[in-house]
Amino acid sequence: METRMRNEKKVSISRRDFLKNSAVAGTGLALGAVGFPAVLRGAQPPEIPIGHLHPLSGSLAFDGQEMRKGLLLAVKEVNEAGGIKSLGGAKLKLLDADSEGKPELAISSMERLAKSGAVAVVGCYQSSVTLVATQQAEKLRIPFVVSVAVADEITARGFKYTFRIQPNSEQMASYTLKYLREIADAANTPIKTIAYLHDNTAFGQPLAAHVKQLAPKQGLELILDVPYSPAAPDVTTEVGAIKASGADIVLDTGYFGDGVRVYKTMKDLRLQAKAVLGLANGAFSHPKFVQELGSIAENVMDGNYHANPLSEITKRAFANYKKEFNADMGSGTIFPYMAVYVIADALERAKSTKGEQLREALAKTDLKNHILPQGPLVFGPDGQNVNAAPVIMQVQNGSVKVVWPVAYADGKPIFPVSM
Repeated sequence: METRMRNEKKVSISRRDFLKNSAVAGTGLALGAVGFPAVLRGAQPPEIPIGHLHPLSGSLAFDGQEMRKGLLLAVKEVNEAGGIKSLGGAKLKLLDADSEGKPELAISSMERLAKSGAVAVVGCYQSSVTLVATQQAEKLRIPFVVSVAVADEITARGFKYTFRIQPNSEQMASYTLKYLREIADAANTPIKTIAYLHDNTAFGQPLAAHVKQLAPKQGLELILDVPYSPAAPDVTTEVGAIKASGADIVLDTGYFGDGVRVYKTMKDLRLQAKAVLGLANGAFSHPKFVQELGSIAENVMDGNYHANPLSEITKRAFANYKKEFNADMGSGTIFPYMAVYVIADALERAKSTKGEQLREALAKTDLKNHILPQGPLVFGPDGQNVNAAPVIMQVQNGSVKVVWPVAYADGKPIFPVSM
């Protein structure tokens, strides 16, 4: 059973309870210029609620709970470091909302978080849910920091309150194909063809469109595109078609549960390729994938978001996560973890919890001390992290290693791969 954080509690509170808990004792307290009441000497300032919306139950509960753990760890670290100092050391507080993986629950969930006093929201793991939640955040004028969701459309609608740290679909596909070509050239191994198996949701479909468009720029031809439902209990037919294509490279996109199912089927059918490479795959670079599949996971690759394993900040974050949860931090957990630090940084600079001031501070983010494999974290006019980029990871000797680009690598790529 997973080790839980000491003060971890699932929060679901009414606006009345929030106001009651947030009130500062005493009378005659004027509202400060920064949007917080003046605090009596020695009294603690009110907590700052940050909401999050992820699939905490249902078929994607494993993934959603991973997101929550990253958020909880970052909240704890920020609070133990003194909280938001420009707001009197105010501590952060995490509010839970469960999407159950259903886009239709996003609106009501956002409204509940707003009524509970959330000054910002993080979410949602699925692009389909995130598209709805960010639209509601815009109406409510609540800053929304995307944890994990890759669809380009999320930051292409002219919204002012949406910010995304991770690479979008185009960045993810473009860098992954570029790095694949560089790895193959470095190994003096010719590659010409790709077969792509991907989920048929707002997650996989945009990536598939980009692969089709961008593959020729890397001298590659997409010879087969096979969508599937992530809820499908069996993917034998789809994997069989991929195998029959004889492609040099097999790309795969999916969530954790279906990612495991797909890869097991590939091994059962004895699929042969120069590499099986995930594209934003929720399984292939997750430590639990390696634990569950053991030796058959060896050498599988994944082009995905991750932390910079060479960074001392990353090493501390990984160690803290291991201590709290007795598990290794997965790639998908990194971005909700970073989202808390992005919000905390904006709160410090805004010196306010008011929506518009916080939004303006987020838009001016220039965060250099972070755990990501990129330069400064800066948001463009559309709210997208302009320097976001994935890395190529590979399972080697039971561990997930970053193997490309070299600047962030803690391992060397094994290519081509013996299946």
